[in-house]
Amino acid sequence: FAEIQFFFQATLQGVKETLALISNFSAPNAHLCQESSSALLVCKYQGTMALEVIPVKYISSCVAMVPFKDPVDGQFFVCEKMGLEVTFLSGVHEESQADDLL
Repeated sequence: FAEIQFFFQATLQGVKETLALISNFSAPNAHLCQESSSALLVCKYQGTMALEVIPVKYISSCVAMVPFKDPVDGQFFVCEKMGLEVTFLSGVHEESQADDLL
């Protein structure tokens, strides 16, 4: 898993390429992964110590890296499709009296 810092274009061997500068997270914590039957993937953010340039076509999906417990320790857990279930947290829409007058 990685955090995208920014996208850019460069000409490599005469071909214009779209690239991304990423900061790689560590491999998932093996103990937590095993104990959770691979349901909980906790990785450590490595910041500028793990920068890498990759072609954009290498990016296969987008996930959220959510702080795990204390955000100061730099550990994050992987959350796929974040936002889809959050749309249901908006509550129940009730029509107001003004709507009844229309």
